[in-house]
Amino acid sequence: MNAANPTPENTSSFQGSQGPSRSDVPEMFDRISATYDLLNRLLSFGTDILWRKEVARFLPSHRGQHVLDLATGTGDQIIALFEESRRIESGVGMDLAEKMLEIGRRKIRKRGLSEVISLMVGDATAIPADDCQFDAVTISFGIRNVGDVKEALREMYRVLKPGGRVLVLEFAMPRNRFLRAGVLLYLRYLLPRLGALVSRDPHAYRYLNETIETFPSGEAFCDLLRAAAFTGVVAHSVPLGLPMIYQGERPVK
Repeated sequence: MNAANPTPENTSSFQGSQGPSRSDVPEMFDRISATYDLLNRLLSFGTDILWRKEVARFLPSHRGQHVLDLATGTGDQIIALFEESRRIESGVGMDLAEKMLEIGRRKIRKRGLSEVISLMVGDATAIPADDCQFDAVTISFGIRNVGDVKEALREMYRVLKPGGRVLVLEFAMPRNRFLRAGVLLYLRYLLPRLGALVSRDPHAYRYLNETIETFPSGEAFCDLLRAAAFTGVVAHSVPLGLPMIYQGERPVK
């Protein structure tokens, strides 16, 4: 796994009122909750499972960790953390889409993890948690859905313990122009059609490709983490796909 900056600064449509609206995101995800996991597997050709497992590799090294997963949806990321790492003692997943959380709770019960993982309604821009509470905060494919990204990053910093770590798994547009052209073809034409066919919600999967294209990636997102006071910021490339794992630390003062 190499630390890298494989993508150019991509900030178009991020600032101000440009880009797709995030105002109805929780309702949108509730509408597609029944087919959400299936489409994740189909649209990523199953690699989303591997991507989430990769996040666990970058958790802090000590045992007994208390972890927060934001935009947890149906719980895939927080479940993957527990299945891949022995360093976690307890975890909380938060999301604003209640139907997604209901599916996540069923999955957690099925795996016998209800004693160590709890899911609750929570907003990434106003996290219902005390200061300095978590050893790690993760968010996977959710940061670009947040209405105020800078405020969300400040909130993540607030709830982390000194020495705690933030891990953000998110799509990044490739730098190679030929690969980028192929990805854009997939995002703009194939993904929305397949997503609409399975979910019967054309808007949701048009929104998906628009947010991927316009959200800051590579060094541009690293700069957002630094602006939120995180240190040791690095972007890790992820095998078998387009996402990156962004890592930052709350310094020990």
